[in-house]
Amino acid sequence: MTIKRRLLISNFLMLVMPIIMTIVISFCVVLVVMGITGVNDFHSLKDGRAFDNATDEVTVLSQKWSGSSEFSKIRSDIDSFNKKYNNDQVFLFIYEGNDLLYPSASPYTPSLDKVLLHEEKYILIVDTTATYKVTVDKYTVILECNNYTINNHRAFGNYYYIGIFLPISLIILIYFLNRALTHFVFKSIITPIDILVYGVNQICDGNLAYRIEYDKKDEFAQICYDFNDMAHRLSDMVEARQKDEISRRELIAGISHDLRTPLTSIKAYVEGLEKGVASTPQVQKRYFETIKSKTSDLEYIINQLFLFSKLDVGEFPLYMEGIDIGEEIDNLVNNLRNEYAQKGLIINLNRNLKNVFVKIDVMQFHNVIQNILENSAKYKKEEIVVTEIVCIEDITNVIITLTDNGPGVPNEAIEKLFELFYRSDASRKNPSNGSGIGLATAKKIINMMNGEIRAKNVVNGGLAIVITLPIEKSGEKE
Repeated sequence: MTIKRRLLISNFLMLVMPIIMTIVISFCVVLVVMGITGVNDFHSLKDGRAFDNATDEVTVLSQKWSGSSEFSKIRSDIDSFNKKYNNDQVFLFIYEGNDLLYPSASPYTPSLDKVLLHEEKYILIVDTTATYKVTVDKYTVILECNNYTINNHRAFGNYYYIGIFLPISLIILIYFLNRALTHFVFKSIITPIDILVYGVNQICDGNLAYRIEYDKKDEFAQICYDFNDMAHRLSDMVEARQKDEISRRELIAGISHDLRTPLTSIKAYVEGLEKGVASTPQVQKRYFETIKSKTSDLEYIINQLFLFSKLDVGEFPLYMEGIDIGEEIDNLVNNLRNEYAQKGLIINLNRNLKNVFVKIDVMQFHNVIQNILENSAKYKKEEIVVTEIVCIEDITNVIITLTDNGPGVPNEAIEKLFELFYRSDASRKNPSNGSGIGLATAKKIINMMNGEIRAKNVVNGGLAIVITLPIEKSGEKE
């Protein structure tokens, strides 16, 4: 159940309960009033009390009439008495023997004969009729109440206690209901918050693998999902930062290594010239040529590193234009074939495309192809190595594959070939055979052209570099 629904239920009950409580308390007030005044059965209560009061008054009158010979005075007192209690249905009669003397009419009740048989004071209550008899000289005085309830006092007393008990019970019920509703609502809030706090503490303590398990379908479900996503992203960021730190250290080590080797050679040859080791013009010329060569190596490394850093921070602009890729590769191979043949690398263009256009920076594309060919030429173990170039297309891309029959690289090194300063084996540790920047730069350039570059080993030996570039839909040269 969602927290919103819990709050709605709680608020609804909080609105309904006061209404119910008001109704019940009003009912209780009525019961209390009934217990005190007998409102619901007023006549029974009043008549019962009136009969009690009347018996006391009849006792006083009987004493007054005792020894009196003036019957007219007795009749007058009876008239006054009956007038006083007429509304209470309490009546006074006087008999002589079994004969009614006054008033002239009296309702007959089955209990009257039984009452008249008794000579002493006597009270008889049958159903709702109460009869009181007292003897005064030769007369018998009868007091009757025709609406008497023997349990009326107890009944109204019960109303009173019920009226007091119900509000107390209701207050207790409201208290526990409020606690239950509070628990019902706040448990669904406090428990997820505690789970989130524990998860945050786990992340703060460095446990980036911690994930919250929360299976309830409420508002906190999305928060917990976002927390887990945040923890996953944070873990990836920390892992990436650690890799960047390792790469940075390797970068510094690679730069130091690649710069130190030619600098050491330059320093040694300069000292040889300074100390006169190169005593003949021929030796001096050889020393100067070596220094010039090592200086060129330094310049190449620095230029490559500068280009890579510019590409890495996105400050190197590419001049993109629509090019017929088949025509461009054909021209590039024709221009480079003789140069690399002298280095022992034979370039064969086996398959090519016609009238298929891609959007590239032509100069940087040339640099990528030359970097790949340069690696094939430098890392060959045979006198002659062949690189075959194939250019084909699929539905949306042009795929250019450069495959040599050189030594290849270990399978575990394939994914690392495009990392800065990476060399796969000891034969590639010599800076003169490559700085480890070329393929990393090539990947940056191809990615900026919205393409991809990857490497794979060839079954019969050798390495293949695969370049994928999106086809330009306009189909015309810009």
